[in-house]
Amino acid sequence: MKSRRIITKPEQQSLDFAPQHQYSVRRSKRAKYLRINAHPRRGIEVVVPGRMSLRHVEPFVRQHKDWINQQVIQLKLDQPVELPKTIYLRMIDETWHIKYTPGNSKQYRLSEKGGYLTITGPASDPDMYRNKLNQWLRKQAKLHLPSRLTALSNQCGLKYQRVSIRTQQTRWGSCSSKGNINLNDRLIMLPPELADYVMLHELCHTQHMNHSARFWELVKSHMPDYRSQQKQLRQSKQYLSGWL
Repeated sequence: MKSRRIITKPEQQSLDFAPQHQYSVRRSKRAKYLRINAHPRRGIEVVVPGRMSLRHVEPFVRQHKDWINQQVIQLKLDQPVELPKTIYLRMIDETWHIKYTPGNSKQYRLSEKGGYLTITGPASDPDMYRNKLNQWLRKQAKLHLPSRLTALSNQCGLKYQRVSIRTQQTRWGSCSSKGNINLNDRLIMLPPELADYVMLHELCHTQHMNHSARFWELVKSHMPDYRSQQKQLRQSKQYLSGWL
């Protein structure tokens, strides 16, 4: 079941936000408490537990307005995000240079040749350029992540049923009780050892659908230094650009 997203606008006379600033509200059946996320691309997001009334959102935002304002300043949420000149797919060690070519057509087209991505379309809408780049990134992830997961599965003897590649906001991966694995397409931006750790983590969930001692023992048996990868994964934002 997909989360439902609601866009709301705070009361400007009582909140010290820039007049044009908005925050979004997203319901999540996994959330246990209200929380606020700040992201360079998505902006300010309030996550609400599935059955909680939305009337709690505004008082919660008011209560945390100082923290929100600080995030707006630090992440420059009210400023446009620059389009990238290169994309480095660390997992497969590929660098792509990007050319933005204004065109008369209303459609946006992306072509790739010799390590260059060329996006042609009206220069008036940078978001469309970013959409094309995200579509291309997802395509690359679908080309490379499943084969790497299969290689790790064969190497470790941990079998899964199916794999899906998705753009996920809060998870690098997940595994269902049926052995179906979901992987975040952003994994292709991470160093290969971190991507491997996420995939191995989900493969181990095919045996233990929890984070028990037996689960971590299984992870360690296949990746003795997993704690180091786990620690580095917490700093993974350094590998993800704001345009994402």
